[in-house]
Amino acid sequence: MYDWAAVELHRLRKARSSSHRDVADIIDKDRSLISKIEAGESRLQERDADKLDVAWETGGLLGRIIRWAKSRHSSEWRAERAASESKADQIRIWALGWIPVLAQTEDYARAVFVECGRQDVDQAVKAVLERQRILERNPPPLVWLLIDQDALEHQVGGREIHRAQLARLLELAESPAWTVRVVPRSAGGHVGRDGAFELYRVGNQDVPYTETLGPGRLVRDASEITQYDVWFRRIGDVAESKTASLTMIRRIMEGFA
Repeated sequence: MYDWAAVELHRLRKARSSSHRDVADIIDKDRSLISKIEAGESRLQERDADKLDVAWETGGLLGRIIRWAKSRHSSEWRAERAASESKADQIRIWALGWIPVLAQTEDYARAVFVECGRQDVDQAVKAVLERQRILERNPPPLVWLLIDQDALEHQVGGREIHRAQLARLLELAESPAWTVRVVPRSAGGHVGRDGAFELYRVGNQDVPYTETLGPGRLVRDASEITQYDVWFRRIGDVAESKTASLTMIRRIMEGFA
């Protein structure tokens, strides 16, 4: 879909005998970006597509293509997410329903897939363990985890499995590479209630990935990326401190003894 947008951009530009600079002036961007978009090295953003549609009176063609591209569950997104995660120097996670994959024990991961009715459980668990190999890098990525209290208290697998999982989370929380903070139930309504997401910092750019039932969505639009950064900060505003969070996790863990 993004390739189609690039082709249409090139076609529309040529039909109007416009240069890269002419297009760049319309969207208030550097002209080098236009050549990158047309070459498939960058993606046209929704806001810029709308500006071009207005300027060129296209009837909203470019904007429709971009919005359609953003709404689709692309089979490539999982691979792109994995690539971003494997290269990330910093990872920010908002975990709403489950202990996040990077912190899961093998038994917990297996219980998740069994309870969700997955057929390929062994393969799925293997994929989880493969993702966790990035934690073995030297130096490892820095991880900031904000986790909902319900994810800690909702038992997955047997009591022993869940207790071991919370112990693993405590182990990670006490390591220098991780910061774990709990968003308590008393925080009430906040922006994080809309869904879980992860932010991968690769170089100087954040790559957000939203979690959904089924395939998630990789976010590429620059304006959306900024919004996810703001949302993560706002969720952090209602989270407990690091010390209070560790105390809460220990208390919940003791309840599964």
